[in-house]
Amino acid sequence: MDCRHGGYDCAPTTTSTERLAEILASIPITQKRTSVKKWHKVLGELRSMSLALPGARHLFSHMQHALSTKIKTRVNLNRGVHDALQDFRWLLRDLQRRPTRIAELVPLLASAEGHHDASGKGAGGVWFPAKHLVPRKGYRNAPVLWRLQWPKHIIDKLVTSKNPDGSISNSDLELAGGLLHLEAIAQCFDVRERTVLSKTDNLATLFWQRKASATTTKVPAHLLRPSNPIADAASRDFNLSWPHLLKSLTPYLPERASCQVWTPSNEVVSSVITALQNKRSTPESLWAEPRQPVQPRRSGKTTVLTWASTPFSKPSKTKYQSYKSLHSEFAVENLRPTAIPHPR
Repeated sequence: MDCRHGGYDCAPTTTSTERLAEILASIPITQKRTSVKKWHKVLGELRSMSLALPGARHLFSHMQHALSTKIKTRVNLNRGVHDALQDFRWLLRDLQRRPTRIAELVPLLASAEGHHDASGKGAGGVWFPAKHLVPRKGYRNAPVLWRLQWPKHIIDKLVTSKNPDGSISNSDLELAGGLLHLEAIAQCFDVRERTVLSKTDNLATLFWQRKASATTTKVPAHLLRPSNPIADAASRDFNLSWPHLLKSLTPYLPERASCQVWTPSNEVVSSVITALQNKRSTPESLWAEPRQPVQPRRSGKTTVLTWASTPFSKPSKTKYQSYKSLHSEFAVENLRPTAIPHPR
């Protein structure tokens, strides 16, 4: 990698982009299977490249799962595998158009703390921004709440004791809620080159997001603690209007906090619902262009970066600190703009 502009931009070498293009070209979309030996090599090279490809580390679930379903020395390349390879091709085109910013790859101290949840009724969450986080036009530096009620055809496919043959698990809904949660902060604040801390009470979702791949369909465990009251209510109390819901949540918000509401766009909702049905949306369909920041960044100015002591995304050998369930996890005094990020 060639570093430029004071060490904040990284331009991939021609050799690395050419090699990525070669790998992708060697597996045409019409190919149905390959050897286990070649697939191990492909996965190994793509994983090493993903360290410098923003968003790439989340594309390996289907590709890794293909090895577990191999037949003797052959690996089947199903639709999920080819969808992931198509996403890599999209990333390659993006990589060739612009330099990669260091802050897209290495986490900083969190500029916002969020809590999200999902239920059989819907999903919802809340974001608490730091004082320095710049809002987009139409928003202000204040907590943001959102919620989405699942359509009936999604609820009808949920796995329950009465519907054991359903195709959508509770963890699938939690992951979908996690995507909407990140979209909420991106649409309301300028989070380019910023790190945000998104929390959930679903252990499967927590570790799938950390690992950046989903590897099990077992029933999830939950963190049994009253630490997520706002997200719990946002994902369940659809009988309440926004004014009534906000009033009921006053005890869980920082003093004098004036909340704002974000509503997911039709395009993003459609893409998430499509994903729940195991279908791929084109990356372009997710482009719900956000509003401009209230304070546009000055051209040519660099931002002082404050690196996190413990990474929230990790290379394969990075060790996370042990996670403990604490009743103080949701502490109102830690959610004021001036208290984020706060010591963990």
